[in-house]
Amino acid sequence: MQTLGERLTKRREQLGLSQKALAEKVGVSQQSINKIEAGQTRSPRNLEKLAAALSVTSQWLLFGETNSTTTSPKLDEIKESRLRVEEWESMEQDQKEFIDIKVLDVEASAGSGAMPEEEREIYRLPFRRHTLRRLGVNARDARVVRVIGNSMAPLLRSGDVVGIDTANQFPINDGDYYAIRDGDLIRVKQLVAKPDGGVLIKSFNSAEYPDESLNRQEFEQRIHIIGRVFWSSTIW
Repeated sequence: MQTLGERLTKRREQLGLSQKALAEKVGVSQQSINKIEAGQTRSPRNLEKLAAALSVTSQWLLFGETNSTTTSPKLDEIKESRLRVEEWESMEQDQKEFIDIKVLDVEASAGSGAMPEEEREIYRLPFRRHTLRRLGVNARDARVVRVIGNSMAPLLRSGDVVGIDTANQFPINDGDYYAIRDGDLIRVKQLVAKPDGGVLIKSFNSAEYPDESLNRQEFEQRIHIIGRVFWSSTIW
């Protein structure tokens, strides 16, 4: 499964663009493009401009969905795939390549409840060890929870699941997404640090959910960062 950075790199190279040339088309620094391709930035602020510059959709960049520039094959060109779907539990699992992450009975982004002291595990989800290492995530610090509500749509829709790195709380990496405890709610939001020590809490669906600006005191009294979101998927 390719990441956002890998898809961006592949498409940029297909178009014969350097990082500098793409940065100039988008209106950002070359360092910004390099951070995305290196996996350091997974939720770029200029996503729509990036997609337009690469002649793809933002959905494809984020999730790898069908590229709008790709021509569908003709019926007589379609060949039967040799791949077969198998249930993970019925397969012989390579413990050296995969490791299981806890999926918790916790809902994020809307509804009541908070991360319990005694986590109730529903089941476990397999991740490649190589992928976690590349993302800088230690498996023992990772948790998977379900998102409800549409404040983060279309990036995250109600029912999607997210992987949270509970060891990655501070410093805040501007523009990344975090699971936070806000009173009795667990929310998934984009965080941007403010010069006064406060934080700007942003929703992807900003038209319906306006930004929330907290000063340092408000942030420290009200918000607890559970961890940074390193992965998301629609599997439920």
